[in-house]
Amino acid sequence: MRREDLAAVGAVGASLLIASCCLAPTVFLVLGASIGALGLLTGLEPYRPLFVVLGAVALAYAAWRAWRPEPAGSAAACGEASCAPESPQRRRTRRLVAAAILLYGFAIAYPYALAALL
Repeated sequence: MRREDLAAVGAVGASLLIASCCLAPTVFLVLGASIGALGLLTGLEPYRPLFVVLGAVALAYAAWRAWRPEPAGSAAACGEASCAPESPQRRRTRRLVAAAILLYGFAIAYPYALAALL
């Protein structure tokens, strides 16, 4: 797995951890989970700022790797067309990073949007 793909997957994981304290209980309640099981997820709330920072760092690195111009001479070192700026692999990586950015934004905004609705 390429570094930018790994960073995007890490950002998605951080987004899921960010949302675990607020979004996951909502989903579990909608699906019919018991209230007792939801108490376990509230223990992650103190770590939410750490998850936000880790997710931002992973997203920044993934975006930098996905959208940066290739250095001169890297095509020769690559040996394949997968390193080309418009290769299918780069487009897939850019889509993955864009999806991770959207999920990250939703995970951060969800508690505030929920509080405004209630």
